[in-house]
Amino acid sequence: MAAAGLEGRAFFERQQQRRREAQARLTGKPLRRRPASPPVVSPSAVTQTVPSIRPKSWPRVLVTSGALAGQTFDLHPGELIIGRGKGSDILLDDPVVSHKHALLRVDGDHVTIEDLRSTNGTRVNGVAALRETPLTPGDQADIGGVQLLLQAS
Repeated sequence: MAAAGLEGRAFFERQQQRRREAQARLTGKPLRRRPASPPVVSPSAVTQTVPSIRPKSWPRVLVTSGALAGQTFDLHPGELIIGRGKGSDILLDDPVVSHKHALLRVDGDHVTIEDLRSTNGTRVNGVAALRETPLTPGDQADIGGVQLLLQAS
């Protein structure tokens, strides 16, 4: 019903324009041009092309040992707690892992890990991480008795 109304209006406007042009030819006066009105298009005919945007994929952590071996955790920007306590972003159910064991910081492709004074410590590639330590894809982090591998997006 709405589309028919729009078509009728467009027809009426074209008819008025033709009458004005005919009148101008008969009188010899130049036709006063009105600003062009936008074309009338049925709402159902309007489509818009939206460019496809590839979502940003973030790095992830692969558990390589322990009960969760093979499981991956996608890392999102911000701070993520690794531990066995409720509320941990990366929950590792292992008695050697502290409740709040380590903190991952993710900023774009930059990832760091920091031990949160855990009982059994955090190691990166076999070296104790005593302060905030950068991680790159392929690095292995030992969280208590669980090994994690940082993978690129």
